[in-house]
Amino acid sequence: MRVIKATHTEENGRTMVKLTFKTRDQLLDPDDDSPIPKRELTPDAETSILSNVFAGRLKKPVTLEIQVPGVLDAESGKEIADAIRHHFRYVLSEHERDTAIFIRERRIALAFAGLNILFLVLYGVYAYQHTGWAATTGATLLGGLVIILNWATIWDTYEFFIFDGREKSQRKKLLTKIIDGEIRVVPLTG
Repeated sequence: MRVIKATHTEENGRTMVKLTFKTRDQLLDPDDDSPIPKRELTPDAETSILSNVFAGRLKKPVTLEIQVPGVLDAESGKEIADAIRHHFRYVLSEHERDTAIFIRERRIALAFAGLNILFLVLYGVYAYQHTGWAATTGATLLGGLVIILNWATIWDTYEFFIFDGREKSQRKKLLTKIIDGEIRVVPLTG
């Protein structure tokens, strides 16, 4: 079983996250031949660190205590801590690239919403001025289409700004919190 044991505590205004790995290969990717400070984390290690740090408050600083077998001295512990920071810096750079794409898509969604609102206003003004036309089946179908398009684009834009934007912002805070946090790597005891 590849369980990564985790405990959380609060000390002196900090979130303390203690993660216990059964093997070094459970933390650092064994297929990555890079030197340890540049080595990638395993997907399980990345997920465990992210979810356990996210379980605490994002505004509080974090201390990660990583227990892993094979840590012989302070230097090897520092190399592993550097590997963790290096990994999450890369994840942050990918997140920032994705955020740039997200912002571009946000602008497009906003433009579509604005265009659809313009169509709605034009439809409403025309239907108001031509009441005989507004009662026809074609006008009713067109009105229904305009309403559906407006509902869909406005909801999509709202989702972009409120839900997705908040998620992107929280993920950036989380990654920055890990990179800037204190990381202690200690030998696995017992």
